[in-house]
Amino acid sequence: MPGCHGGRMLARTRRFKNMTPSLRRSLFRGLFLVGSALALSCGSDGPFFRIAFDLPDTLTAIPGESLPVDITVRREGDDQSAFRINLQNAPEGVTLTPEIVLPEGEPSVTATATYSVAQDTQARGMMRAQLMATNATETFAASANIFLVILPPPVAQPDFSVTIEPRQLDLFAGQNEKVRITVTRAEGFTGPVTVALESPTRRISMPTVTIPADQTFVEPYIDTDRGMTRVPVAASITATSEDGRQASTGTTINVR
Repeated sequence: MPGCHGGRMLARTRRFKNMTPSLRRSLFRGLFLVGSALALSCGSDGPFFRIAFDLPDTLTAIPGESLPVDITVRREGDDQSAFRINLQNAPEGVTLTPEIVLPEGEPSVTATATYSVAQDTQARGMMRAQLMATNATETFAASANIFLVILPPPVAQPDFSVTIEPRQLDLFAGQNEKVRITVTRAEGFTGPVTVALESPTRRISMPTVTIPADQTFVEPYIDTDRGMTRVPVAASITATSEDGRQASTGTTINVR
């Protein structure tokens, strides 16, 4: 509308340049996201308003899993009204509870919410949602983008299974990172197992390696291409025995 200064502006992620890889990785454990104002009433004399969010930019889970998420919401501006913070645009069965409240007049609030993925959800892969802060009269709101990655449940054989650590890898495009892939044998199984990465894009890769009969893990590097899109990618690790039986587990490659 003419003369209206309110409008939706997407949350922005600060870029961190000229930092060592280890420092940049540590910053990704809690990205600082700034939500800009959405002024639903367009008066030019309204108070300056902005909300800042401090939370991970990507959450990874499997159906039936619940994870704690530390969230800080900080007021930056003149408006002192109370705000309620909720997860918006998430798939059915995906929740972040309880609701977070920034009390009237308080500069900030820090809370631990529970991110839960229902056992029966049909959602899989990467989705974009929003953490939305809105005041009681719905005259001001701010949001921060957050990526939700829902991996398929692990698939095991009766006599072996596979896991990967870390399950979510946070890195910049063009970087690589070492992971630990572990095979757990049971029921008398003692054979070698070959592990490989299955990715929806060739810009993420890992060499296929064999875990010998007398070993339980390998530590290969997962590589990313400099030109890949900077979004999380849901991939999987597949372990194959000599007779062709397979076990698998999901992993998130969070490229920024």
